[in-house]
Amino acid sequence: MILTPDEIKGRIGLLAIKHKATGDELEDFTESELIEQEAEHLIVDYCVHKGYLVNGFPSEKKLLPIEELEEDYFCRERYQLYLDTLSTMYDDVAELTWHYVSCFWEEQYDNKEEYVQSLKDSLGLFYDVKL
Repeated sequence: MILTPDEIKGRIGLLAIKHKATGDELEDFTESELIEQEAEHLIVDYCVHKGYLVNGFPSEKKLLPIEELEEDYFCRERYQLYLDTLSTMYDDVAELTWHYVSCFWEEQYDNKEEYVQSLKDSLGLFYDVKL
């Protein structure tokens, strides 16, 4: 079942509460990371369902023989690049990723426009992967 944007935002809000409740100890880092991945996965599922692709990623790339792809091709970093790229292309994705970032890290950006501009300015600069 694919969730609506409002349902995704609601779930992200609940995940953000769990995220903030995790501690600052080293062992809490894994739990925090899993919560972040769960939120990102909600948005990725939405994008895949909408048919959004970046250079065939991820749907068309999954159809390629495994030997044509580098090891661990479908890694978290590549999915983050996918979401960042789509956020600069589609307002619905930008709205979801902005909601995620603003719920999890409230003081990082003042508004969605600043957030999207920062993505445009930094796309490709901080990633070790390409789509």
